[in-house]
Amino acid sequence: MNVNVQALSEREGAAVPSQFIRTMQEQATFSPHDDFCEQIPVIDLAGLSDNQQENTITMASIASASEDWGFFQVINHGISLALVESTQKLAREFFNLPLEEKQKYAQNPNDPIPQGYGHGSRMPESTILDWHNLFLHYFLPLSLKNISTWPHKPAAYRETMDKYGKEVLKFTDKMSEIFSRLLGLQPNYLKEEFGDPMLNIGLIFYPACPQPKLVLGLGAHSDPNIMSVLLQDEIGGLQVKKGTSGWELPLYQMHLSSTSGISCRVVTNTSAARLSVITFLHLNADAMVGPALDLVDASHPPLYPTTKYSDYRRDFHRKGLKGKVLVKPAGR
Repeated sequence: MNVNVQALSEREGAAVPSQFIRTMQEQATFSPHDDFCEQIPVIDLAGLSDNQQENTITMASIASASEDWGFFQVINHGISLALVESTQKLAREFFNLPLEEKQKYAQNPNDPIPQGYGHGSRMPESTILDWHNLFLHYFLPLSLKNISTWPHKPAAYRETMDKYGKEVLKFTDKMSEIFSRLLGLQPNYLKEEFGDPMLNIGLIFYPACPQPKLVLGLGAHSDPNIMSVLLQDEIGGLQVKKGTSGWELPLYQMHLSSTSGISCRVVTNTSAARLSVITFLHLNADAMVGPALDLVDASHPPLYPTTKYSDYRRDFHRKGLKGKVLVKPAGR
């Protein structure tokens, strides 16, 4: 769906089009974009060191955050600040280009694997639209990585984005090893189970909105992939939901979602545009998603059936963004 939200945001005095307006029930739960929460865990990954005590404490913190939230914020993650800042700067410069320049890289609406510039809503016409534009890149598998389709402007865009993607891939490998260890499995267990993965990056631009109390930058959803690494700028807006509690806004820049069970959304504001850079790590399409056999016994039966990842992802995109309702308990 080709929707230029940036152009809509620049129309002086214009009201938000009706297809963006959320239900009254949703609007009642909105909170200010800068109403930050300090309860969401912040993990200092510098603690993963040769110091046994620091390492134990940090691993325990990751385990607790993963079990309680499925989402946490990280500092000292190993990706250089200079690269992070360059990635954000060049992404903003791209979105600030004239529309005709960005449209050179427009998504093909008939492509089952969307790439390029466009709008995130790919649901039925009746679905309420989100207030953002985006650019999608694929890094893995290499058959989907086509740098020639990436923007020529800004000048350093291709080189920087490629470098950022490679650094985030190293980070997800590191986290996969950590999660394997926390589960009591061999360090390389999860990476081997993932198979040859898919890795893609979304640059998501949320323009200022004239009526933020009516819309969402991104509706409530659960991602279908195995791990999400989010880099956001200083403009608040991302919200996460823990259980049946209210929506909370994270405080820091780099975030990691360790499961697809967490619910997220993005609120908007009238004064400033927001940029996020999110990397999605997916299983290989043929990988089977289920409990590790080493963790299953008579006392610990599987809670969910084993499912082929391509089947799960297909159902996710067919039914919409409510990812976790697609996973039914075993035996049902």
